[in-house]
Amino acid sequence: MQFSYSRRLRECYQTHHLLTRELCILLSKSSVYSGQALERLSRAPFDGWDFRNIRKLKLQFYVPQWKQDELDRQRNERWTMLDQANTKLEYYDWLDEKYREIEERDLEAAPTVKANINEFVCRIKQMVPTLREIELEYGMHEVEQDPGNDFFDTLLGLLLHLAPRIVHRTVKYKVDVKVSLDSISNLVHIDMEASSLKPIAQLARRSAATLEHLCIIMYPSCHVSALDLVKDAGGDYVCYPRLRVLKLENCSDLNPPRRPVYTSMVPFPILRTLSLVGRYPFDDDVLFRGNAATLESLVIKADQEDVAGLIELGGLTPTSHPKLQCVKVLYKKDCGLGPFASYTDYLRLLLSIAPIAAVWSLPYNEPWPDSSMISIFGDYPNIQVLGLPEVYLSLWDAITLVKSLPLLSDLHCRTSYHIQLPANVKEKGLPAHVLSKYAPMGQRFRCWHITETCQSVTTTARCVLLLALICPNFDYCAPPKKEFREYMDKLKMTIDSDGFKDYAPRLQRFLFSKWGY
Repeated sequence: MQFSYSRRLRECYQTHHLLTRELCILLSKSSVYSGQALERLSRAPFDGWDFRNIRKLKLQFYVPQWKQDELDRQRNERWTMLDQANTKLEYYDWLDEKYREIEERDLEAAPTVKANINEFVCRIKQMVPTLREIELEYGMHEVEQDPGNDFFDTLLGLLLHLAPRIVHRTVKYKVDVKVSLDSISNLVHIDMEASSLKPIAQLARRSAATLEHLCIIMYPSCHVSALDLVKDAGGDYVCYPRLRVLKLENCSDLNPPRRPVYTSMVPFPILRTLSLVGRYPFDDDVLFRGNAATLESLVIKADQEDVAGLIELGGLTPTSHPKLQCVKVLYKKDCGLGPFASYTDYLRLLLSIAPIAAVWSLPYNEPWPDSSMISIFGDYPNIQVLGLPEVYLSLWDAITLVKSLPLLSDLHCRTSYHIQLPANVKEKGLPAHVLSKYAPMGQRFRCWHITETCQSVTTTARCVLLLALICPNFDYCAPPKKEFREYMDKLKMTIDSDGFKDYAPRLQRFLFSKWGY
């Protein structure tokens, strides 16, 4: 449920408020400064409402429309005066300064800011006595900007200490963190995006005993080191005994000094989900140490050289994490082969990390795979979901994968330009040939996600119908959204064409009962 202070708020139906578990309040910072937010919370329709089922409170701060209109006008005037190709940075610096001017005017107009914030939080506590989770989100339209005051420090501190009954406390803080967060500790969930890691790392260390989910996204131009997460200013190492989810993006120096972590330290003993975007942030295998029996999901977005370096550190070795069930190595363009002789060698090494993993999403810089690349998947029969989002697969490649992976249920890939006909098989005889040679197969295969059709929607429609003939449980194909209508039309036309119309009853049943067209 979301409330904004407008007519929509008064039009909310009171009959729905007992069903919701989340209360979202959209407001401006100046309304909290001046006390207007408190006045509005005290007025209808909030008075008399029963929020006993609310478990999550989300406060979203925004720039009021009249201020945004003023900024838009000034911005457009400024933009026309600048050379857009050469002064983009100057433009955003100017826009950031304008936002700061608005913040300063708000502060000057509200001398009792802290008192008003305190009253606002007390009112929230009275309204929502069963609160369990708090999410605070702040963002400007085009600029992530430092508030320049202690507004968030004060508000966060008060919100996160409303009552001891708040057992799941969340901070989602989309702003450049430069204010002090010293008053906050013992968080369960931290999700922050900023240009300075230090205050976030300090907050994480103070919450180490209770923290279960930690997500940090640093701006790409920053030079930070994730070592601050596991080592404090005094040189003592920190353990996160309850942390299950760790996501780090751009948390590594481009040229980090050699600062090896103490070899016996296990900072994340029960980690289940690890996501790394950018270079690996440590000089050893600290993220993987001690959690071999717990790590279940791994996401890496890095070039081949960095992945190879991570494996060389000993963090990832064959069978080192027997419970690893989901591995996603995201595609990174123009990064070359690194130390690998071929992409097949690279994929084989990745697959060896978790030989029993059920879910794989793999990079492949060459869009047209060779037979060796397709054949290596047959050595890993436990694969249930296979993502090759950058690869164009022909009908025969798809059939090979489905046939060699008995547990495969979902396939994500692109489709090829055309279907190469086997020797002595004419186009209209292709359905009969495929049915006689391959059916039945892929008993568990049911879903095909097509990331791109290579501008041949007709070929895609034919491939789908041929797979429907030989895979008895295949019941869903997701083409690109922009091609969905054309794809459905081609599907119907193909069913009525020579070769396919002999199997029309079976395919019509597939089309109408399972696609809902």
